[in-house]
Amino acid sequence: MTIYALKVELRQTPYDEGEGTWRVIEIKGSQTLDQLHRAIFKAFGRWEQHLYSFYLSSDRRDASREYASPYLFEEDDFAPGTRPHNARHTKIDQLSLHSRQTFNYVFDYGDDWEHMITVLRVLDEAGVGQYPRVVERHGDSPAQYPRLPGDEYEDEDLENSPPGPAKIIRLFPPKE
Repeated sequence: MTIYALKVELRQTPYDEGEGTWRVIEIKGSQTLDQLHRAIFKAFGRWEQHLYSFYLSSDRRDASREYASPYLFEEDDFAPGTRPHNARHTKIDQLSLHSRQTFNYVFDYGDDWEHMITVLRVLDEAGVGQYPRVVERHGDSPAQYPRLPGDEYEDEDLENSPPGPAKIIRLFPPKE
């Protein structure tokens, strides 16, 4: 069984926050890019789902190297040559990743949360525990929708606000 240690570094946010924020996630080669997306989603404390894509080419227009959210395929109205791969059906092992390789992950096409993923290690055996899992953290995650000065919120908005850091800690306790 192959395990990949991936450093997921926040590169751009819609609010110019999060510089130097990254997580190391270990994932099995038999798991999918959609499972990696969900691990990143939790590791960075996000709470509202959006479309996403992984880009294994520096050219985001290269659909042959794009792996997108399964929800992007609901309408199935792609122009010829622009249909990406479905992340739900793509196993990590299928990508032929190697140490020091980098690729990009973009969450929320409107807000454009950009991440650089670096393959740190490729191991031939799994440790004890569940995968994917966060094994290292650096920096605080910016809020997915921060409250900005001058914003007015109704009581209902406050009740539906994102979970606080305590919930994030329960999802992935720090490595001891």
